[in-house]
Amino acid sequence: MEWAVAIHGGAGDPRGWKAEQQQVRRDGLSAALKVGSEMLAAGKPALDAVEVVIRLLEDDPNFNAGRGAVLTADSRAELDASIMDGSSRSCGAVAGVTTVKNPITLARRVMAETKHVLLAGEGAEAFAEAQKLPLVDPSYFLTYQRPPTAQEYMGTVGCVARDKHGNVAAGTSTGGTARKLPGRIGDSPIVGAGTYAANDSCAVSCTGVGEEFIRNSIAFDIASQMRHADRRLEQAVDQAVRLTLKPNTGGLISVSSTGEIALQHNTPGMSCGAADSSGRFEVHLQLSDGKLSTAEVSQEPQALVAEILQKQVEAWNRGDVVGFMDGYWQSDLLTFSSGGAITRGFASTLARYQQRYPDAKTMGQLTFSEMEYVPLGDSVMQVLGVWSLEREEQPVSGRFTLVVRLIDNQWKIVHDHTSTTE
Repeated sequence: MEWAVAIHGGAGDPRGWKAEQQQVRRDGLSAALKVGSEMLAAGKPALDAVEVVIRLLEDDPNFNAGRGAVLTADSRAELDASIMDGSSRSCGAVAGVTTVKNPITLARRVMAETKHVLLAGEGAEAFAEAQKLPLVDPSYFLTYQRPPTAQEYMGTVGCVARDKHGNVAAGTSTGGTARKLPGRIGDSPIVGAGTYAANDSCAVSCTGVGEEFIRNSIAFDIASQMRHADRRLEQAVDQAVRLTLKPNTGGLISVSSTGEIALQHNTPGMSCGAADSSGRFEVHLQLSDGKLSTAEVSQEPQALVAEILQKQVEAWNRGDVVGFMDGYWQSDLLTFSSGGAITRGFASTLARYQQRYPDAKTMGQLTFSEMEYVPLGDSVMQVLGVWSLEREEQPVSGRFTLVVRLIDNQWKIVHDHTSTTE
């Protein structure tokens, strides 16, 4: 992919909005995404595209950033933003500013013109003035043109991009949460929590309950999974949103260094959009099944399924039960049968594995053998084979039957039946 860009305008629940309220939000996303796409198609750097796109969203009163920011408990707007260059991992951020028209531009100046990463409050305001950036009276932010439910909306805007030179960048800007305590700072200006970019992995921008993204270092965690656990972007994003974050916490957008896009949320909706050099251009207020991925699927399903099983073996043998579970369908419809007992659902299956195998010693060393792959159509495959566990206690082995399906462009185990050899 020559270039790719994704944007978001906040996670939350848009279902109660009137049609015209939904439309102005789609229009704002489309306008910003169009500008970002045109810049990247013309060969502009990812960092420039990220800043310009976010500045447009900050100027749009329909989003909780810049002019459309929600208010603190004492009825004023305190704005946060951060930006990161994946080519050098340079970054800049500002927090708690009240007169800066475009906090994302100030964040970039912190990155480019100082030796620091984060400036806050009066110091950030003074730096903005010294940089001759546009300042406004605080009343500029007191707009109420957003939907009536927006005061409760888990807003924030963000952009991630990969340019023609192979560089990635990310940025995030927010007005925070409605009626927050004065001085409260969320994840948006915290590099590694709400924003992260590195050319060896991906760029990420988050939205939602900032405290949870900070506690779990979500943006950095996704990049780390790609670096150290050999996970693809969509796998790492799914792990973070579905397993690490609590339900109804938020969502994120991401782009890999090869131009793959992954968007996901665990809230009822997330205003977002994606475009790339293949001609993709789309905006959404909520995603089907809460996610969107542009990863291409190989035309060799047997090889892909074999790769999933090989990664399961590798994860098991290093004592990583969670990594082993990556191959399963993360749905309540997953079925797992072993020893005459049936477990339904991904979470229950994971809990069962963790209970039965609490440590690496108990897990032992796993091998699969005598594999047989039986296609049941273009998107379903049955896998038959023999499993064995070598461990200090009694070694054990048996047979397994898997049903693997193509779901959202990924092969996933949807049914697992395991028996032991007497």
